[in-house]
Amino acid sequence: MRPSGRRLFPFAFVAVGTTLLGVLLARRRFAVITVAGASMEPAYRSGDRVLVRRLSQSGRTGIEKGGVVVATWRLPSGDPPGEPAQPRGASGQPTGEPLDARRWMIKRVVAGPGDLIPGGLGPALIAETGKPVPRDRFVVMGDNAAHSHDSRHTGYVEGGDILGVVIHRLERRR
Repeated sequence: MRPSGRRLFPFAFVAVGTTLLGVLLARRRFAVITVAGASMEPAYRSGDRVLVRRLSQSGRTGIEKGGVVVATWRLPSGDPPGEPAQPRGASGQPTGEPLDARRWMIKRVVAGPGDLIPGGLGPALIAETGKPVPRDRFVVMGDNAAHSHDSRHTGYVEGGDILGVVIHRLERRR
């Protein structure tokens, strides 16, 4: 005896619904990011794909010293106080981007809240050397310092700007 199509419909509906719900939940919890640039070599090379565990907005737990994070970086304006702010590139010229423009970066956490700021971090944090990192702030650097734009240049990364923690490198696409 064959089951009728009516009996299979609820099962199929539940199976498809459960699968879609699982995919949606996984997308909210994880992200796949493609590395661009040489700032994290040799750990991660341009073109590598990494699996990132997203952090909840309520807490920044899971960010550890030595861990690798993906964050957005608010471009610093470099304008003196009282002047109209304009994001500027490495040459010091305005980039034409909106002030609140954000870019992705992948960097290693050098110090977190309460950790003492190490010396030799460049102009952005030189006055902070030896002081504790403020609450909900992080100091990050690329593994390949010669090719990295990081906390040495722009200071702290705010906890709210961190998308998540890299948990695994995925195989390269062929």
